[in-house]
Amino acid sequence: MAFDAKYETGVLWQDFQHKQLIDLFGKIKEAGSDDKDKNLYRYTIAFLAMYVNHHFKLEEEYMGKYNYPDKELHEKKHREFVKELKEFRAENKNYSRAGTDDLMMRMGEWILSHILENDQKLGKFILQKEHLLDNSVHGYNFN
Repeated sequence: MAFDAKYETGVLWQDFQHKQLIDLFGKIKEAGSDDKDKNLYRYTIAFLAMYVNHHFKLEEEYMGKYNYPDKELHEKKHREFVKELKEFRAENKNYSRAGTDDLMMRMGEWILSHILENDQKLGKFILQKEHLLDNSVHGYNFN
């Protein structure tokens, strides 16, 4: 799992956080592949949960600020992910290779598809609201 240009939304903070989230999944996989460091694995999972909450809250603040039309659906998807992550953490209090694989499949793929589908749309909406998509500044067109 690696961050790729196709995941970019054009919203700087959103792209930075998406890259961090994708990198976190890589760190979880690394920590999970080293049977000796179970504490690092647990810490990284806990950090992922904290970071996801922070990221989702920020996106939801922007959705509210700009009256995003798909806000309810987008927030529902966030709640589904948080629920999945809570279930994963409850089921995998102790490290297991199968648990790591399960996390990577269930939630890693969810994050990637969510970025490509939902967050791309949200990013474009935010940019439009902030007047960054029309290539003009204060009425001057630079095309």
